[in-house]
Amino acid sequence: MSEKTFSSCFFSNLINSSTNNHFSLSEYFTYEYSSEFDYYYQLPSEICHKSVAVPSSFSYEASNINAICLIHTTKGAGQLFVESTDSHIEKTELTKDSLAIIDCRKYHKLLCNHNIWEYTICFFNTHILDYYINKIYERGNIIYRLGSNIDAQIYLEQILKNYIDDEIHGILRSKDITNLFSHLCIAATLENNYDCHIPSYLIDLRSKFDNNYYEQYSLDDIAISYRVNKYRLCREFAKYYEHTPIQYLNKVRIDKAKHLLRTTDDKIVEISQTVGIENTNHFIRLFKEKTGTTPLKYRKGSLNF
Repeated sequence: MSEKTFSSCFFSNLINSSTNNHFSLSEYFTYEYSSEFDYYYQLPSEICHKSVAVPSSFSYEASNINAICLIHTTKGAGQLFVESTDSHIEKTELTKDSLAIIDCRKYHKLLCNHNIWEYTICFFNTHILDYYINKIYERGNIIYRLGSNIDAQIYLEQILKNYIDDEIHGILRSKDITNLFSHLCIAATLENNYDCHIPSYLIDLRSKFDNNYYEQYSLDDIAISYRVNKYRLCREFAKYYEHTPIQYLNKVRIDKAKHLLRTTDDKIVEISQTVGIENTNHFIRLFKEKTGTTPLKYRKGSLNF
């Protein structure tokens, strides 16, 4: 689908558009990819993406657009209205770190409810993705939290930074798109199937590690907080999550550190403190133990992608 074709489809299917001079919907099409290659019609492919900052007066609503839309909020907040499987309109708050998956063939509306809402928006063609979209909508929740899903975050980053418009890079994008949607579906399925069997205090503890990894924890304090023997805590946590609590926490911290090394210019000492490891030498040793390389070498390697 060419830029002109998709842009025409997008604008012709807008129901209402309320913007001001600080933002134009046409800016959604900055990174648009060609449809001249065979893979585009046979593999999941990205149509376009853009990182935008919209003012509080911004909104648009649309339907019948033959695309899948992904919205990752990085700052501020917005509201999403979508048509559910039973044709009801459901409202969802999009806050920092949320990832929304939208079937644009259905009615949907975006509305900024913050002074400034910053997000990245991506459009994908619907080829092969229908299976994943149906599963996501059956889940009853089209919102994910990237902070607790490092693998999905990595796949999204790879899609966004692969902006070269040729066949080989298009195939690589298709691979990462498939990985992203597959991972989201698998994670949701496992969560639905297994969380009901996991003790609630373990689910709560894992959530704390996923979202508040930067805080200081000790096994003794955790055990006291949940009124459980620390040896039982370790045994049960490892049974369901394959790691002891501290091992799992360190994994989350290192995964977050890898993300910061790839996406920021922060110093190693700053990243160490950001992820909750106050001793930088300990952070470097732990990072090398988990990844096989030092933080600095990891950063240099990621820049050569």
